[in-house]
Amino acid sequence: MMVFTKREKIILVLFIMLIITYFAGSYFISSLNKPQITMENEALTQESEEAPEIMIEQNDIKERKIAIDVIGEVIKPGLVILDDGTRVIDAIEAAGGLLESADRRKINLARLLKDEEQIYVPKIGENIEIQDSNNAVGQGVTNLGKININQATAVELEKLNGIGEALASRIIQYRLEKGEFKDIKDIMKVSGIGEKKFEGMKDQITVR
Repeated sequence: MMVFTKREKIILVLFIMLIITYFAGSYFISSLNKPQITMENEALTQESEEAPEIMIEQNDIKERKIAIDVIGEVIKPGLVILDDGTRVIDAIEAAGGLLESADRRKINLARLLKDEEQIYVPKIGENIEIQDSNNAVGQGVTNLGKININQATAVELEKLNGIGEALASRIIQYRLEKGEFKDIKDIMKVSGIGEKKFEGMKDQITVR
C-alpha cells in the first residue's frame, strides 16, 4: 500500500481541486456563451427575413415612374420621366420651363399627371378652350382642347355638339354604373346618342 507524505497529500489535493475548478469553469463559460450565440443567430435570421421586404419596397419605389410628352411653348419639348404623383408644373420644369410666348393662363400647373399623358402649352393668343363656366380649369378638358368623357363634369359635357343637360346627366350616370369608356365610340352606348350625334362630337372628345 502506497503511503503519501503530508507534503504529497497536500499537492494531490491541490491538483484534484485544480482539475475540478477547470472543468467547472469551462462548463460555466460554455453556458454563458450559448444564449449569446442563439441571440446572434436569431438576429441574423430576422435580418435575412426583413431584407427581401426592404428590397421589394425599394423596387416598388423605383417602379413608380410616369412618362409625359410635353409639347408647345416650352424650352425643351419632348418626353420626360417623372415620379408618380407629380403635377403639370413638374413636367414643364423638366422640359426646361415656359417660353415667353407661352400662355400661362391656359395651363393648370396644379393638375396631377397620369402616365402616357401629353401636355400642350399654347402660345399667347392661341384659341384653345380649357376652362369651364366657373373660370377654373376642368379636369375633363385636356390641354389639346378635347373633352375627356371619362372625367368631364356635366357643364363640360354640355359644351359638346348635340349634348344638353339631360344627355350630360346620362353620360355621367353611365360612367357610374358601367365604368370608364374604353373608346370614344362607346359613348353611343348611352341612351339618346346615336351615330349622327357621335359624328358631330367625335372630334371634340377623348377618353385619355
